[in-house]
Amino acid sequence: MSFRLRFSFIFPLVVLFGQASAQTPEPKRSVAPDPLMTHDPNLYLFVDEHWIATQEGVRRVVNHPKPLKEPVVWPEDPKAEADCAWGNVIREPNGKFRMWYCTAMMGHKGRGPHEMAKAGVWGRGDDFTFRPRSAADVRPEETMLGKYAESDDGIHWTKPKLNLIELRGSRANNIILNGYRAAQQTGGALTNFDGYSILRDDAEKNPNRRYKMIAHWESVHCWDNHAVSGSLGRPKERIDRHWAARAEYITYSPDGLRWEQPLERLETLPTRGGDRLLVVPDHRHQRWMAYVRTGGHAYPSFSYSRDLVNWSPPDEAKQITPQTVQAPAVECMIPFNYGNQDLGFPCGMHKAKGVLPVMLSARQEGGKWNWVHNRDPWIPFGPPGSYCSTGIVPLHNEPFIVGDELLIFFNAFSRSPDKPCPFGARTIGVAKLRRDGFAGLTAADSDTPGTLTTRPITVKGDALQINVEQRGKGEVKVALLDEAGKIIPGFGFDESNPITQDAVRAQVNWKNAFVRSLNNRQLRVRVSISGGAVLYAIAFR
Repeated sequence: MSFRLRFSFIFPLVVLFGQASAQTPEPKRSVAPDPLMTHDPNLYLFVDEHWIATQEGVRRVVNHPKPLKEPVVWPEDPKAEADCAWGNVIREPNGKFRMWYCTAMMGHKGRGPHEMAKAGVWGRGDDFTFRPRSAADVRPEETMLGKYAESDDGIHWTKPKLNLIELRGSRANNIILNGYRAAQQTGGALTNFDGYSILRDDAEKNPNRRYKMIAHWESVHCWDNHAVSGSLGRPKERIDRHWAARAEYITYSPDGLRWEQPLERLETLPTRGGDRLLVVPDHRHQRWMAYVRTGGHAYPSFSYSRDLVNWSPPDEAKQITPQTVQAPAVECMIPFNYGNQDLGFPCGMHKAKGVLPVMLSARQEGGKWNWVHNRDPWIPFGPPGSYCSTGIVPLHNEPFIVGDELLIFFNAFSRSPDKPCPFGARTIGVAKLRRDGFAGLTAADSDTPGTLTTRPITVKGDALQINVEQRGKGEVKVALLDEAGKIIPGFGFDESNPITQDAVRAQVNWKNAFVRSLNNRQLRVRVSISGGAVLYAIAFR
């Protein structure tokens, strides 16, 4: 089965930018491949004030990604299924895009496993007999399914028939995971997973363990004696056994599709029983970052690991609260490397209304998280009846670079009772943003140039590039200063060739001076911004 996608993704290498001399045009060559990651130690964002020592006559501009008009993945049966992006996308070195996601099986009335329990689909007390009302009802081990999609270009996606796991009498589907193997391993103590991340570990020496899955596992029967599932009167010892097994587990695969190895409990991951879990790579420190719910819904926490088995104590971000995410609760937060710092997507949650806004935050090396934007949803909701009308929660990965754009995939919510979405209440969408274009600086007065001067930066490379957008006729000039703030001869504004084009990587040239002569030297960058120019980032290459 195929379905449309209007955007793509990426987990990338380093982009190879041209480094022509200041006096000669850049030679023609083939277009460099999109980088496989957004980590770049030589890229300095102006997403906040960290790299700015002084500024005058400038104002901040915050941009908002634009979601596509339609989702890119949606359930085959929107009435009985809900596709959830509690998964992630990886772009393989050969360029193939691979998506792992969850499908919540909602049952005969489309209200989920608690409603199935109340309706007696899997019995009461010691009776665990399966009594489906229709094919839409599923066994406890099938209430959450892991699924897979892939794309050659990141735009057109297919759901391949993998022939791995049977559902409703057929293996002709894209299912990679259900709860049967976990239930067999634990004698039924585990049946259901949530918040899973699929990771490709290139440092792993065993090819059969190249792909790793970390997920929260529990049994749907944990809740059988709770009023939410109808107080089914299960024996206490059965319920206690389910709760004792409820935890985070890791398992392995050679290809990301066949998950046949036993679950291994992660004893040191500090989750405190929270069922929302995600893991992302931290390229800068050559480790992994996990969002963990040690703060409950009051604030996010993070844990770090080099081997995905041994985890650090929680690193709490208590400055991110329900009040600051404009919601009654903090749902989660997705951190990622971008340039030489971290960005993050804190997400709020109003569970009763199905409203989930996503915000934008940033932190520098060794610093605390600070807000870039949290006045309203950073990725705006769609209109009533659209697939993202009430909520947006990004996937468990960084944005992906495709040419001059960023693509941000997200779990989309549509809980407008008066205008239901034809794609279903939960789907997967994507939003588009200019590369590096989270936030930038422009002249406060379009008739008067504004200036900024950076903190000391070490030159690494032969050229200086800037990301500048032209919103109307604008101009940027650049000067290089020594650490004391004096202009380095040959690198003043008067010698700088003005940049008037719109480009994410415009090379800065001076008439008779070359950046390569300053390699490994610490200096300050002074930028003059005028007219409709917006400055987002600088990079040494």
